[in-house]
Amino acid sequence: MEQMYKTYKDIAEFRLVYITEAHAADSNRSVDYAREKGINQHKNYGERCTTAEMLMKDKSLTMPTLIDGMDNAVNKAYSAHPDRVFLVRTDGHLAVAAARGPSGFKPALEQTEEWLAEFKKSGEEPALPDLE
Repeated sequence: MEQMYKTYKDIAEFRLVYITEAHAADSNRSVDYAREKGINQHKNYGERCTTAEMLMKDKSLTMPTLIDGMDNAVNKAYSAHPDRVFLVRTDGHLAVAAARGPSGFKPALEQTEEWLAEFKKSGEEPALPDLE
């Protein structure tokens, strides 16, 4: 995602939204990284912000990042847990809407990359997929 941001930030706006921690050390789906860094489920917004900042630094991410509130409104509205990718055209229609979870992430990145490459080449937003 970071490489895509660097490649296409001149033609598209990118936002990473940090939501509730999917693999916190104190959860039943913890991962080594969370245990090593002491990342637990956030008890308040300050903890969520601190964790997001640490992850951005550790992963050398430079794209603009937003942090979901403790009410998890963004996560709920976009069914984003544990991760999800959306590409929104300037007319507000979705050009890419990933399936939830890890299985949808890579295909969505590929679709997004194709869409952005076509847009950059032609200067025109690619047509919406035919859903019929």
